[in-house]
Amino acid sequence: MKTTFDPQIIYEVFDKYGFPVLRIDNFDKGTFAKIRTELKRSEYMSVEELQDLVVKLGLIEKNENIEIKIVNIDMIHKTMRVDIFIKT
Repeated sequence: MKTTFDPQIIYEVFDKYGFPVLRIDNFDKGTFAKIRTELKRSEYMSVEELQDLVVKLGLIEKNENIEIKIVNIDMIHKTMRVDIFIKT
């Protein structure tokens, strides 16, 4: 991912790894975006499921050359909020 200007690319990248994007904010800066994704989990997350989530986010970072910061994991609403930064 080279910029965050095209939200469709963000939708496609996160969906490919099993994180359907519900909302994208602040993507118009080009190097940063706030993303809310859907978590397809039950009311809780096991340690193994959390580890799987982290591995998938790590793959996105590596393959898309971005940095991901987890802001919030909300198991009640089954969402996760992350901030992404484009590496320059």
